[in-house]
Amino acid sequence: MAISYRQILLEREGQPLKESQVQLLLRQVLSQLRTYHDQNQAHGGVSLSTIQQVPHGCQLLPPTRTSVTATPQQDIVALAQAAVTLLTGYPPSPNWVWQEHCEINPNLAQVLTQMLAGAFDRAGQVLALLVSEDWEATEFDTVSHSTLSPTVPSPNPILLPPTMPVTPAQLPTSSPPQNPAASQSVTQVSAVVLLLLGFGLGGVLTIGGGLVWLLFFRQHTPAATPVVPTPQPVQQSAGGGGRSKATTTSASPTDVSSSDFHDFNPADGVALVESWLEAKKAIFAPPYDLDLAANFLTGPAWTAVVKQDGSVDWLRKHNTYYRYGSAQVTLKNVVQSDANRLVIDVYVQQPLHMYRNGILRKSTVDQDTYRFDLRRVGDTWKIYDRRSVK
Repeated sequence: MAISYRQILLEREGQPLKESQVQLLLRQVLSQLRTYHDQNQAHGGVSLSTIQQVPHGCQLLPPTRTSVTATPQQDIVALAQAAVTLLTGYPPSPNWVWQEHCEINPNLAQVLTQMLAGAFDRAGQVLALLVSEDWEATEFDTVSHSTLSPTVPSPNPILLPPTMPVTPAQLPTSSPPQNPAASQSVTQVSAVVLLLLGFGLGGVLTIGGGLVWLLFFRQHTPAATPVVPTPQPVQQSAGGGGRSKATTTSASPTDVSSSDFHDFNPADGVALVESWLEAKKAIFAPPYDLDLAANFLTGPAWTAVVKQDGSVDWLRKHNTYYRYGSAQVTLKNVVQSDANRLVIDVYVQQPLHMYRNGILRKSTVDQDTYRFDLRRVGDTWKIYDRRSVK
């Protein structure tokens, strides 16, 4: 039976996993991500919901949708965030020293810190640091790490290769190379047979004809042409998944390059709040999308949503959900603004309707001034806290 690590953490009421369990999880997921990264592709959906525990260890579910902006570096950052969450019970945030909240080997802590900082752009680079030459798989980790060649398929039968259209240029245009020694042997046998026939018949014409045929055979035997693999095109992608521009109003964060961190201004903060209010339509109603929530929340805001008896858990238990109307967000005040943190007061106006057992129970308009504490997390900006400032 497969179960996501997000569900495991919820059932454990936030109690962290052991370092050995997390380290083995890292090895398995990285070995599966390597299949994507070696083809210059990204998974684009690494999270505690897509990493599942199965009887033989853990597996990374294939992406449900293809992201044109996802990069291998983002996969590694997302995996590090998942690992830190499993080690501490909380997702990492910029000003929080997560190492102080778990017992962890200094070497693993250093690797995770580098992963969070975006220091790696290939899963194989991290595997080289985590997997020692004398390491052997256990019952929990059955993926073989003894051979990490990209040409060898992963032994995990669950992993599916990323979908990618095959062009005619990628198909082999010649037959496999022939063995020159085998061709020469066939030629020699043919010559001997012809000569014996010639002597047996006593005909000079037969020998001459055989020699002519032999010369013709040598001249027209096609030379072995090795198959030259067509190099895969390298995708040019943007940076990490966060908010960058105030003009973006989609329900999922857009990408931010590292050079844009200092340009994350109050208008961008307002745009992030607007996107969060739009995303609530799929978070506090079926399908109660916690993966979407993870794109926007960190710290106390994240914990309040996903913890046992938290907002989403309560809605599920009571067969309740919200329907939201269009939101209006007005910037009122900038409390703090620096490279890693933006605190703003905004006035929010949004209609909402509460349903229980499919019946409308309450309709109102949320009209209040809220203080949003936005933090830089890796290469994204997320909501760390939100409270009313009446």
